[in-house]
Amino acid sequence: MRLFSPAKVNLLLAVTGRREDGFHELISLVSPLNFGDDLTIEILPNGGRIELSCSEPSLPVDSSNLAFKAAVSFLNAIGSSTGIRIYLEKRIPMEAGLGGGSSNAATVLWGLNRMFDAGLSIDHLSKLAAEIGSDCPLFLYRKPLVMRGRGEVIQELDATSAEVLEGRRLAVFKPDFGVPTGWAYSKLSSIEDRYVNARSIETKLKVWASGEMPIERLLYNSFEAAVFNKFIPIPALFSLIREEIGVQCLMSGSGSACFALTENDSQEAELMELVASAWGKDAFFQRCRLGSDA
Repeated sequence: MRLFSPAKVNLLLAVTGRREDGFHELISLVSPLNFGDDLTIEILPNGGRIELSCSEPSLPVDSSNLAFKAAVSFLNAIGSSTGIRIYLEKRIPMEAGLGGGSSNAATVLWGLNRMFDAGLSIDHLSKLAAEIGSDCPLFLYRKPLVMRGRGEVIQELDATSAEVLEGRRLAVFKPDFGVPTGWAYSKLSSIEDRYVNARSIETKLKVWASGEMPIERLLYNSFEAAVFNKFIPIPALFSLIREEIGVQCLMSGSGSACFALTENDSQEAELMELVASAWGKDAFFQRCRLGSDA
């Protein structure tokens, strides 16, 4: 079975506090993209072990890989010792805040559930996904949604709000460096007034969902305060983009990937030129849309 594994962007990512278990509380409006990786999964009829290979040689393909962990978790859940072979065609950049590893894991869970005709419910799959990573459950839904808690509490959007986001144009761009998630959280913890008031964020979400506020006014990412202090090229480019093109930019997740909501080909062409000029021609740049095509 060949499966699409979408990237995601956080249109809103507000860290609202720290939990007793060490994780952080967050509220995030997140959407998959019609850009991502491809996974090919094969069931080995004579049994065997889990085999994972990848087009990106720097990506670990052992038990530390989230897709590998997902295969182990699923087989344990159904009590099977069947062999699985997975090939990952990698397009989503790593250490980017685009959820590549989490998406791969969720896609493996979803795909194996179909291939084995196991009939595990979305709730059951979500629990398995949450044990692998905080971002994993959202990728099982393949549509824009709100996540809370440490990311495992999922709220689906009403049809009108989802329709506003589905198909919206954007361009994703990334410098030639990544931002480790652990580092970003540690730096955020050292910033004064680092946590956002949850009630105010929920109010803004309701106003947006009611149609009284455009998505551009909702864009927010708590991690920018920490990341921008060290990685100056990101805020410098954001300022240039606002001045030259007049579009809104935001970092996704803990970075270093960023995105801009765009309206047409002309804006995207200008944006691509600015990114290449500021960060070099090898900087990652991808035109895409909100919502998964798969």
